[in-house]
Amino acid sequence: MLFSPATSDPNDMLHLLLVVFSGGLFAVSVGAFVRRRGNRYLFLMLAFSLLCADQVVTFYQELYTGGLLILIPYVDLHLVHFLELLMMVSFALALIVPARGLST
Repeated sequence: MLFSPATSDPNDMLHLLLVVFSGGLFAVSVGAFVRRRGNRYLFLMLAFSLLCADQVVTFYQELYTGGLLILIPYVDLHLVHFLELLMMVSFALALIVPARGLST
């Protein structure tokens, strides 16, 4: 019962570690984008920011809603699935976009 606002699931610590590691990946991607300023690095940074947001939302859902998925109002989409779709699109764009810098 480490966190236990709504659940005492032992996976809570795993979700906390996922939040920490995804935040670390996001920080590394920001550093890479600042150094390189390329289009690919921009999309990679965006993808890792969406990964981090996805993990934060999943952690929140696990702790406070008992694992129930949060819906986006009016469109009835699950928030985490929408974030994952955007993340996959961003990774795909990082692979497809030509490797040019933003300043060219």
